[in-house]
Amino acid sequence: MSRPGDPRFLRRNIGPVILFACGAAVIPAFLFQRSVIVKLVQVIVFAALATAAGKKIKPVYFLVMVTSITFFNVLSPLGRVLIQLGPFPVTETALVSGVVKGLTIVGLVFISLFSIRPDLRLPGRMGGMIGRVFFYFERIIEGKRRKLEPRRLIASIDEILEEIFEPGVPEAEAKATAIKTTRLGYLIAFAIPVVNWVLLLPFFATIGAV
Repeated sequence: MSRPGDPRFLRRNIGPVILFACGAAVIPAFLFQRSVIVKLVQVIVFAALATAAGKKIKPVYFLVMVTSITFFNVLSPLGRVLIQLGPFPVTETALVSGVVKGLTIVGLVFISLFSIRPDLRLPGRMGGMIGRVFFYFERIIEGKRRKLEPRRLIASIDEILEEIFEPGVPEAEAKATAIKTTRLGYLIAFAIPVVNWVLLLPFFATIGAV
């Protein structure tokens, strides 16, 4: 059994279907969350889970994403004015809304990173096709054979796909790396959604009070 410090801790303790179900159960609780502080904490935890799943996170990239979304949202002033930057008023509602939108998008990316793996196999023909998509997507992101070149993005993606495409490879790798969920894995997969739904209780209390 791997330890929490293992960069592939989740991958080695939780099977792909269980981890996928965990991520699916977390998404609604995350989307309904309205507290900026709680949402920020959730995003940080999701980033840690993605790292525990063996994914490499670039904080600067996601920080720029949140900042950009917030900036464009602030351009549509709404609510109480917090500060006036020349002709542009920075309003409370627009600022909070922008931060929430940015954190939501980044959080969803992190959830997909920790909960979706290339060895995920869903039932039926469609499930098999989705599994192949995940497999090749991860190979492109990992860039083990070649790196994506921004100046020739499409061409570099084609080259990577040509190198990694071999009939039967996803199925063969899935069998070779099949992971059975451990007891600790089941506990973690159950606890993650439960904690996120518990954090949503104030939101339901607000609805009940209306």
